[in-house]
Amino acid sequence: MKLNLLISCRTLQLDYLDLYLIHWPLSSQPGKFSFPIDVADLLPFDVKGVWESMEESLKLGLAKAIGVSNFSVKKLENLLSVATVLPAVNQVSHQTKPKF
Repeated sequence: MKLNLLISCRTLQLDYLDLYLIHWPLSSQPGKFSFPIDVADLLPFDVKGVWESMEESLKLGLAKAIGVSNFSVKKLENLLSVATVLPAVNQVSHQTKPKF
């Protein structure tokens, strides 16, 4: 993950990201890029390994803050049980119909 973050920073001509997020708490077969993801392509999500990499990016100064997006309460509880650095945010989308 560190290599991907370095490549992204270089592409964006940045030294670091202000906020680095795990966008979806899931893993799928490498090389499969269909959406929605086929259930047969889902793999177990290594929250401990991924979060350790996120914490490393923070320690290396590649990110100023780390967080998550689209995590359920259960997935957040799993993350918090292994985290040494708490996520700065849990970004969620809320869709409502405007009342005009």
